[in-house]
Amino acid sequence: MNVSLLGEQIAKYRKTAGLTQEELGRAVGVSTQAVSRWECGGAPDVALLPAIADRLHVTVDALYGRESGPARDMSNDLIQWLRSLPERDRLKGLTRLLWEAAIYGVSDDLFAAPRIDYPENAEADMLSVPQRRVLLRTVTGNDSGSILGVGAEDYSYFGVFPAPEEGYEKYFLTDDEYRALFGAMVLPGAMEALRFFCRNKQSLYAAAAVAQRTGVPLPETERALEALTEAHFLQKEQITLPEGPLDTYAIGDFSGIVPLLTFARWILQPMGMNLVGNMARETCFGKGEAQDASA
Repeated sequence: MNVSLLGEQIAKYRKTAGLTQEELGRAVGVSTQAVSRWECGGAPDVALLPAIADRLHVTVDALYGRESGPARDMSNDLIQWLRSLPERDRLKGLTRLLWEAAIYGVSDDLFAAPRIDYPENAEADMLSVPQRRVLLRTVTGNDSGSILGVGAEDYSYFGVFPAPEEGYEKYFLTDDEYRALFGAMVLPGAMEALRFFCRNKQSLYAAAAVAQRTGVPLPETERALEALTEAHFLQKEQITLPEGPLDTYAIGDFSGIVPLLTFARWILQPMGMNLVGNMARETCFGKGEAQDASA
């Protein structure tokens, strides 16, 4: 093994990655002095080579000055990895990968952070839902966008919002469209109906059946269902019975409704953000290494 070449390659790729010796050392669990010794002709422990290569975004072969072969298509690697999982586990596997990327991969400042694993429960005290919001929103900084999400065994989700160069506003609806959307949700019986349809998303229900199941008076239920249909929360279908036509309703775009109701929680839980920010920094960096986590 050409130890001198190995040290030269580590130094070269470290500088290319824009890292100091201290940052590389922290990322792989050694001292700054150890990295300096490598680059001056020493050799790292062989067991550390994969971690060093990963942090420098090169292959182990490249550390030895060997051709690393054609560039890998990471999107194809990801697809193949997902397909290797049982179908029932693929969404959960993808969410875990997003968790790792959000916490450790988006910002170089977080490579030295202690590992933060999934808790069993999304409401676990060890890392509460508002804390996760602060952690994930601040990984990307204030200018590049937001990541909102929770990593937990029982309920995990992510929304990744890179900031467009021209700003977000061109992608918003008009004010009147938002008024119609949220105006439908505030009608008596509307949220009860939405919750009911989210639990029973495979079936059609008449207004009378919804009123009976939710305990909301029929006139209020009928008005709410019509408004929710106009706002595209629900779909209406008329079926023909022996006694005549009957309007029935079913959930609309379920894939949009659940994120909307879930992310609304962020809006309704703004309290304690300063305290939560401090707690998130301690969780991620450890006491004494807190960084600015203002969202």
